[in-house]
Amino acid sequence: MSTSLAGRGLRSATRGWSARTLAAPTLVASRSLIVPSRPVYADQSASSSSSAATSDQQQQPNADAAQPKQSLLKSLLHGSDKAKAEGVTTQSHSMQVARGKYIHEIQRQSVLPGHADAYRALIADFAPKLAAKGLPMRLTGSWEVVVGDLETFYHIWEYDGYAGYDKAEAALRQDADFQQYTKQLRPLLSNRSNWLTQEFSFWPSSPPRTTNGLYELRTYHLKPGHLLEWEQHWRRGLEARRKFVEPIGAWFTQIGGLHTVFHIWEYPSLEERKRTRDQAWQVETWNDTVSQTVKLIDKMHAQIMRPLPFSPLK
Repeated sequence: MSTSLAGRGLRSATRGWSARTLAAPTLVASRSLIVPSRPVYADQSASSSSSAATSDQQQQPNADAAQPKQSLLKSLLHGSDKAKAEGVTTQSHSMQVARGKYIHEIQRQSVLPGHADAYRALIADFAPKLAAKGLPMRLTGSWEVVVGDLETFYHIWEYDGYAGYDKAEAALRQDADFQQYTKQLRPLLSNRSNWLTQEFSFWPSSPPRTTNGLYELRTYHLKPGHLLEWEQHWRRGLEARRKFVEPIGAWFTQIGGLHTVFHIWEYPSLEERKRTRDQAWQVETWNDTVSQTVKLIDKMHAQIMRPLPFSPLK
């Protein structure tokens, strides 16, 4: 009887122990990465693995988002690959289309209203003095705009390459007459700009001459990277225009506002300009030139100028 009762008690105790043991969480032989020697339960381990995977997925887009920022910073500091390629292309195109003999500085000076007479007197007095100083620079021409940006004057100076420009600029910085001229000039101007340019190889500047005509200055702002293509189309078209009028000069910028082309025509009158242009439009080559080059231009500007009395071209 006692044995039976003891056996029944043992079995009952065993059943209770087994149930409690099975219900208890099972220890895993891994350790927490955060707190050393702290046990991690199986269900917590699985949850941690899932959280880690989710965290990795969240971090991946952040890393991807950081990549454009890094690329933008690199472009700001070192220049974009596209800009570098355009720079190389522009330099290469310049070498192909340039005459390469001279550098021409195109100066634009806008005079304050009411000061045009004082400006004309000042520039007429100083320009011949500057030409007589024997500096490595020569005046190509000086003009006043009469249709377009009024009270604006253009001057074109020729230098023997960049070395000639450097010498002339260094000498003028030390020249007392030039410093006095500049001091008198500044109060008369509203703004001024200049560009260092080269001649196109097929179109050298005209030597000094007197025709008593009008001069048309045309300015083209090209789309970046299209100088060579524009030059090729334009050169063919000029052969057609030369049958009716001889150009004075054409230049493209190397320092200043880039991707800009200037060229000058001379006509006896505006009526003769109209007649000449109408004749050119009858030539198929010129029509083709215009249709091809207009696609390469961002904007263009035409102005009519009269030469100043001391201008070598007048």
